[in-house]
Amino acid sequence: MDKRDDILAKIRKCMDLAKSGSEHEAAAALRQAQKLMEMHQVSSVEMLAAGVGESKAKSGAVARPAKWESDLAGRVARAFGCKLIFIRSCWDVAHWLFVGVAPANEIAAYSFEVLLRQALKARGEFIATTLKRIKKSNKTRRADLFSESWVYAACANVAAPTPPEGAKSAIDAHMQLHHPSLGELDVADRNAGRNLSAKDEAALVAGRLSGRGARLHAGVATTSNLMLEG
Repeated sequence: MDKRDDILAKIRKCMDLAKSGSEHEAAAALRQAQKLMEMHQVSSVEMLAAGVGESKAKSGAVARPAKWESDLAGRVARAFGCKLIFIRSCWDVAHWLFVGVAPANEIAAYSFEVLLRQALKARGEFIATTLKRIKKSNKTRRADLFSESWVYAACANVAAPTPPEGAKSAIDAHMQLHHPSLGELDVADRNAGRNLSAKDEAALVAGRLSGRGARLHAGVATTSNLMLEG
């Protein structure tokens, strides 16, 4: 814990004491909280955002993620009540940033990494067994359909945990402080506007069947009330 976190923790402790049943104790704790906030120039927005964390998970893309990967990150983020940001570094590495009330952000990032590995493995097997004799452009496009359907099936049984009271307000305050100006993410959708063929439809069916077997580690399910059932 750094110095700023220690200060915020002291203020939160005073605010908790301010909810005491003792009127005298509550008033004293509130005065102390206000004094600390003024002394250390802590705004009410910063206090509201305290407790919100950010966790990174490496993306499979460098600059423009595929729609199916964006869908996976978005579904995981929503399941844990997190905000999601795509960040590209100057070293040709990109990450998904999960912003949530701890430990939801950490569990969301871990869950995404686990599911992304499984999605990529299933995609690779589908390409090797079903798409090995078609041209590259169709191979990638059809593999995307498989992956989109895989993600939908894998996340269909995600039971979202109940967020703590005030989580949304805290996350909104954090976003206001640290990420006030975000643009729209441009994803790679290779099937946009296309009429799907019978083989395209078959790729969707194969992805759905494969995605039903997705699994998260038991520890994640126990900690977060998130369950994936085949």
